[in-house]
Amino acid sequence: MVNSIEEIDDSKWYAWYIADTSGPPLPPYQLEIVMKDGRSFFIHSGNGRNEETRSICINVWDVRALDSEATKEVMEIISKPGAWQEVSSKQPYEIHPLLSMGRLRCGLDEIRYIVEWWSRAWIIEKNVTSPEKPPIGFVVPERETNKNSNKK
Repeated sequence: MVNSIEEIDDSKWYAWYIADTSGPPLPPYQLEIVMKDGRSFFIHSGNGRNEETRSICINVWDVRALDSEATKEVMEIISKPGAWQEVSSKQPYEIHPLLSMGRLRCGLDEIRYIVEWWSRAWIIEKNVTSPEKPPIGFVVPERETNKNSNKK
């Protein structure tokens, strides 16, 4: 048996951390927690944790009522650039009438792993004045010495 939280694997630590955070919810389908019994849930937000019992309580998106068409509609709503910031404060049914949420209470030992699913539209870019996305990867700045060496 593990005696401290520091000795758990990354996925369990991530769930432990999320359970104690507050703030706006994550988009549906972004962060999936997979249990040892094969069930999986999409994390909405943290709700609490208990160090004595090594258990967590997290809010999860209830997507059971969504068929493939409704799922496509939700994905279209949340994948538009900047859309999640506009709708994140709404109740789930205000985002889509079939979308809901619930609570998952479980022990850390019941968690198999966590999957992060990303869409570039979910990235919050602060202080970006241009509608263009910044380049991905390394950018080598032009050196001042190179500029001066061309002038004679």
